[in-house]
Amino acid sequence: MSLQEVLETRQRHLSDSEFRSLTVEGLRKEILTVIESEGDEDSPIALSHEWEKVCSLYMQCWCHNNVPYNLFSNPSTGGIGLIRRHSLSVCRELDEFEQLVHGMPVVNGGFSSLTSVWVDNMIDSEILHGILKCTRSISRHLGKAALAVFYEGLRWPSSVTFQHILCCFLRILDTGYDFSVLKRSNSHVGLDSVRGKEHAYHNNQRKFALGILLSLQDLRDKAGGWDRVLDVIEKYLSSLIPQRFSLDNESATKGTLYNVNTVLLVQSTAQVAEIQFEAARDLLLLLGHLVKIKGQVSIEPANILRIQLQLIPRFQDIAVKYFLLHWMCTISAEAPPVEDFSSQLSLLHVVGDGRKQNRAWEGRLGTGDLTLAGILLFGYPTTSVDHALLCLGTLQSPYTLLSNVRKFVSWIFWGENVGQLPKLSSRAIALSSILLQHGQYGVLEKFFITVDEHSKQSRLLSSMESVDGEWHALLHLLGFCLLARARLGLEEKLKDKHIGEAIRCFFRAASGEKAGHALQELSFQMGLQHSGPSSAAAWKLHYFEWVMQIFDQHNLSAGARQFALAALEQVDEACGMIDCLPDDSSVEHASNVKGRLWANVFKFSMDLDQYREAYCAIISNPDEESKFICLRRFIIVICERKATQILCDRELPFVGLLEKVERELVWKAECSDITAKPNPYKLLYAFYMYRQNWRRAADYIYRYTARLKEEGVLKVHLQLSFTLQERLQGLTAAINALHLVDPAYAWIDFRQESSVRLDWHSPSKRARTFMEGNSVVPIQKESAKQYQPIDIEQLENEYVLTSAHLQLAVANVKHSSLGGDILPSDLVVLLVQSNLYEMAFTVIFKFWRDSSLKRELEKVVQIMAQKCCTSKSSSSLMKESPENVLLIPSSAREDQTDVDILCGTNFQTVQHTNSKTAWHVLQLYLEKYKGLHSRLPVVAAETLLCTDPQIELPLWLVDMFKGARKATAWGMAGQVSDPAALFRLYIEYGRFSDATHLLLEYLEAWASLRPADIIKRKKMSAVWFPYTSVERLYGLLSEMRNSGQMIDQCDKLQKLLHCAMLRHLKQMKVDSDDVKSSSL
Repeated sequence: MSLQEVLETRQRHLSDSEFRSLTVEGLRKEILTVIESEGDEDSPIALSHEWEKVCSLYMQCWCHNNVPYNLFSNPSTGGIGLIRRHSLSVCRELDEFEQLVHGMPVVNGGFSSLTSVWVDNMIDSEILHGILKCTRSISRHLGKAALAVFYEGLRWPSSVTFQHILCCFLRILDTGYDFSVLKRSNSHVGLDSVRGKEHAYHNNQRKFALGILLSLQDLRDKAGGWDRVLDVIEKYLSSLIPQRFSLDNESATKGTLYNVNTVLLVQSTAQVAEIQFEAARDLLLLLGHLVKIKGQVSIEPANILRIQLQLIPRFQDIAVKYFLLHWMCTISAEAPPVEDFSSQLSLLHVVGDGRKQNRAWEGRLGTGDLTLAGILLFGYPTTSVDHALLCLGTLQSPYTLLSNVRKFVSWIFWGENVGQLPKLSSRAIALSSILLQHGQYGVLEKFFITVDEHSKQSRLLSSMESVDGEWHALLHLLGFCLLARARLGLEEKLKDKHIGEAIRCFFRAASGEKAGHALQELSFQMGLQHSGPSSAAAWKLHYFEWVMQIFDQHNLSAGARQFALAALEQVDEACGMIDCLPDDSSVEHASNVKGRLWANVFKFSMDLDQYREAYCAIISNPDEESKFICLRRFIIVICERKATQILCDRELPFVGLLEKVERELVWKAECSDITAKPNPYKLLYAFYMYRQNWRRAADYIYRYTARLKEEGVLKVHLQLSFTLQERLQGLTAAINALHLVDPAYAWIDFRQESSVRLDWHSPSKRARTFMEGNSVVPIQKESAKQYQPIDIEQLENEYVLTSAHLQLAVANVKHSSLGGDILPSDLVVLLVQSNLYEMAFTVIFKFWRDSSLKRELEKVVQIMAQKCCTSKSSSSLMKESPENVLLIPSSAREDQTDVDILCGTNFQTVQHTNSKTAWHVLQLYLEKYKGLHSRLPVVAAETLLCTDPQIELPLWLVDMFKGARKATAWGMAGQVSDPAALFRLYIEYGRFSDATHLLLEYLEAWASLRPADIIKRKKMSAVWFPYTSVERLYGLLSEMRNSGQMIDQCDKLQKLLHCAMLRHLKQMKVDSDDVKSSSL
């Protein structure tokens, strides 16, 4: 309540339920938050002032909330207490040792008769009084703050050791404090103030040194030598050891209620332990100081050795024991970790009545009310009378309380031993086994570290490690606590540190000769019992496997891997005697053990993403079956984690495993979904490309394209364009791979299966396998397999067809056979109809040659010409601006011919309905391919005139017939697409006027040559005109005139033809005569 008021004063408002639900760690965080929010984190002085303010405020609140109201007493038990505002205090008697330490005087002026409990006569009593007087002088000189540092140093032995603390205090007793440190750290206080404090302390130090020296000399003179003084100190030491109370185990009762009596028992034990700890600490400081000033007090070397080798270690052991007892009585128990659903159910206490009595104290775990000693009370054996008194709801008598304290302390120190006092490590193991059952990992970590640090000093003196194995058991439990702490949500840095410390502890625990016997006797750890061979190697093998399983259960693969490797080192020695033993099926042979352990190393390496180490574990595994299983798992995992690069970079040689790796990858490819990522087929391709096996790489990537063609259409969730794109990339890879092979071997064997492959809807199902020798043979359905050789030319043909399908899919063309099998001729028609002209011509040039190629070109031109006639946009453009349609600059033509036919994400086509017309496309491709097939312009013109006899042919098309030049003296002769062919077309489709004007144009050009060119005209066969067609034209005009159609126009055209031909023939006569005369 007082702490809650302090937090509210500092603006940390918590409701009563929230405050009660806070654990000790939560309270610590709240207090630190208050301190750091008010003070400057970078200034230790500011933080110190804040701590002072908070502590002062807390004391004020506590005094206010604990105002004494009245005394109370219990006449039946003699208990006396004090009623406060919000609490209750109970008085108890002082223990005899407490009375002695506090120096209680007797009426006669001497000392209490209590002294006779420890010494035999009055002189020894006076010597003991002198010793205690010296210890009190040391305590006063050092001060409470310094002695508190002594206590805190024992709490954190990993930061500073007990011996270091002791040496520092002895140096202070000898020479005083070092004020140079004070000057540097408190420069803001002022030099004069520091000097004044330094002068005052030096005076006190001289007074203390002189006083303690005189007291020790007087003590020596009174005892007649240091032997007797040390004897009294040794008797005093024996009084610090609690008396042992014997108890019959059969009549002992364990388990108590959480009530006021158990709380009073724990608090009283803490007070007694504190007094005993301070007494041992003060005597330890006195003995250490005595050794420091041995020359001034004339101590013999034998007594110095006695102090250093006997008394100081024993006092140190007693001090550590009472420190740990006081610490367990004051440190709050941790809340047990809620790890899973079963542990959460256990909190509901769905049990019988036998456990109802434990609910009270179990519910206090982690709240600050219950200490470790309170948990130990649950395993504390008591008589039936004592158990009944503890469970009563009334206050005990002061004598009963003090008696219970003595018995509880005796049990903590002695346990159930009937011989000599057990060592600290032995009792620490027994007590920690009780606490570990209740999840007290964090506090026990500090407990074990303290015990371990103290045990190190003891082993240096008595070689305890060689005597028994308790040290190994202690390290084992410490490692278990560190491991448990590491998995309970620590920060990553602290977690790694705890894991590393736990690993070291477990290795150290298994290092001794008697470690196996000590560890098997632990009641807390189950599964450590070993019934196999009794050799040290066999025990270590069993122990390392057990620790490996513990790390594996906590998902700490790094530690588990280390212990698996450590276990492997013991296999040969541990299993070496198997051959000497009689045949026993229960005995596991070395190869089986190694196989199991290497499989575990493989598993842990895969968990850590250490794939190369996992591969090393595979090839090191002597068990062939286990090796094959690990290899299969290796491939599956790296595919799932998309770490397939390690298979292809040739860092893993796969010596002797290449066929198995290929078989596993092939199986995975055949049984996996075709859309799996990473794709097993691509992995196989890369796998063999890195190994320069080009044919096999091409084979597997082609299988991928074949499955895409087979299954891609069936999978409705796949876009057709994606499937075709993947097929195209696969074909490209296969072609490139085969180009690296010798042309004589540049082909692949493709297996076609007539039966349905394994169900691709269930990729996780594997075909049944059976063992044949050392290989695994899959059992599949019988299928008719046909091997068909495929060369580069066939792959290129399929590549072109797939490219065409892809462009149609990108253009959103709907066709039932798209993506499947379709004839090339039908595909060309579909491409042209979809305005994909460049791809159409690519298909034509790939699949046809010679005359068949020309026929396909004519078909395409016919379709293109028909599209020009049916295009509405073309007719409108021609009407509005015919020059824009009929006249195209040559530069534009060159740009339009630069067409990208490569298959990628963007396909550039020549024609686009938004920017170009069908006339542009027809002109472009006629100009491009008329050199290959000169009749294409004729086909285009004929198709246009056939479709629309009255259509006006574009000028560029007419120019193609004229040879892209004006009419010359050569007449109408030329290639297939010459003016005569156009003249015939005009006549064929009734364009008599155009035919007549075309003829007149060439006749006039022939007759009007320049004088310089006339000589060319007079050569033999220099000119040619289609006279037969002219005669036919004249006849057709006569027939039309006779039929009464267009009489005037026919007369006009006939007259033009007649006059032109007469002039032409006369000129021809003249030219012929000139030729004859010139020849004569």
